[in-house]
Amino acid sequence: MSLSPPIIDLHEDISLYYFLGGYGLKFKAEDFGVDLPGRHGDIPKFRRANAKIIFSSIAHIIPSLNAYRLGQQTSGYGVKVGAMRIRSPTLITLEHIKTYYNLLASYRDALALMSRRSDVENVFKDDRTFFLIAIEGSEPLEDIEDMDLFYMLGVRSLQITWNFDNKFAASCMSKRDYGLTGDGEELVKRCNELGVIIDLAHASRRTTLDALSASKLPAIVSHANIASVHKHVRNLDDEELEALSRNGGVVGITLIEPTIGKVADVKSLADHVQYVYQRFGSENLAIGTDFFGIMHVEEPRGLEDITKFGNLWAELINRGLSEGDVEKIAFRNALRVIEANASRWVEKPF
Repeated sequence: MSLSPPIIDLHEDISLYYFLGGYGLKFKAEDFGVDLPGRHGDIPKFRRANAKIIFSSIAHIIPSLNAYRLGQQTSGYGVKVGAMRIRSPTLITLEHIKTYYNLLASYRDALALMSRRSDVENVFKDDRTFFLIAIEGSEPLEDIEDMDLFYMLGVRSLQITWNFDNKFAASCMSKRDYGLTGDGEELVKRCNELGVIIDLAHASRRTTLDALSASKLPAIVSHANIASVHKHVRNLDDEELEALSRNGGVVGITLIEPTIGKVADVKSLADHVQYVYQRFGSENLAIGTDFFGIMHVEEPRGLEDITKFGNLWAELINRGLSEGDVEKIAFRNALRVIEANASRWVEKPF
């Protein structure tokens, strides 16, 4: 096998890139069909990388000058980032969904929506890249039943928190880690019934453990790294990794510079992969780049866009992982989680 397996990326903020006009990024909001130099991904890059499924995130956040939010996020990430806040999240989420549908309509020969079981079954028979729409933070849900409405609109993954606490759960930047609330438990239950993939990126430690215990289907931590390699509020400790392993879920190793270490490059990112591999095996590892959401920071050297993952695969092979292990990390583990949840999907959502 050449070191170019298909890729499933568990987190990209493509709609945010267009919604905010390239805010915090080094490249402008241009036509997605163009191979734009320096852009994290676009249709030509997806084709070259053989990117088969992109979890297409909806980050319903807007820039703010609020000093508290700036301090909270700068302190949490350990670097100066822009202050963001949440305002009118339901309406903003609808606008993001429209953005994805507009992209899908504009590039029918290159992009497709993943929302039915048959989409998953046929993904490798189709030359297109599939968008799996994912909401980042449950603030748009005024009520648990709203998940049904978003499901009807094509949403197939829900990240319970972003960096802010909400009525369903505490976040990774919570001052008081209250974990999953009663409504949060019911939300996990409803997501399981629908086959909406539970995502615990940005969740607090207690929320992560509570939700992994409550979920009857494999969950994801779409974009995070490993606390034992580099201590950071966005990274998972060993107890969380053990719980994720018991759940059958996966962690998407991420390219967010401050979560990687003092140096952010292919070798330092491979340290995170190797730690999990040596203690838990290769079954719970995946990729969650956070492309388009990596704002105000540099990309890891050697992983500047989605076409560069061959650099990581080569590094992992040099460290003793097999080609089969690399395939698991690149796409097989994530596909297993998608298939388990998609067993609940229906061909017509209403």
